[in-house]
Amino acid sequence: MVLYLSIVLLAELAALPTGHDGAGGAVHGPVGWELVAILWGTTIGLALAHWFAFRLATQGLRQGPLAGWDRLQALSELAGAAFVAAMASMPVLLFSDELEQQVVPFVLALIIGGVCYLVERASQRSRATSLVFGVFALVLGLAVATLKSVLSAH
Repeated sequence: MVLYLSIVLLAELAALPTGHDGAGGAVHGPVGWELVAILWGTTIGLALAHWFAFRLATQGLRQGPLAGWDRLQALSELAGAAFVAAMASMPVLLFSDELEQQVVPFVLALIIGGVCYLVERASQRSRATSLVFGVFALVLGLAVATLKSVLSAH
């Protein structure tokens, strides 16, 4: 969920207008709380859609709560989604409008690379090998998001 949401948010941000009108001009595109609303709105929407699909896949249309392992997995995915949205929202609190637009995509790319690094380390790979895989995933995530943005503009 962390990887999926990070890539979707990257693609969404790539499709939004950014930049400003010359020296000290107005900033184009969403900034501040509008940007945070986009990040959290997308996160909540995707998390709910994923929860619905997960529930159908594990229980069908039966009623009642999810079983123990299924509940734990669903909660961990929701926590992962909240983590991504919270980290992507941090630049809004720390930087100016124009700078936050530039930093948020890099935060998401770093999350992708970091998760890949951790997965490789958990698979008993060396730090160097895990770092190479993490950087590769970071670059590939940016490429996938860019491709999705380019294709959706047609």
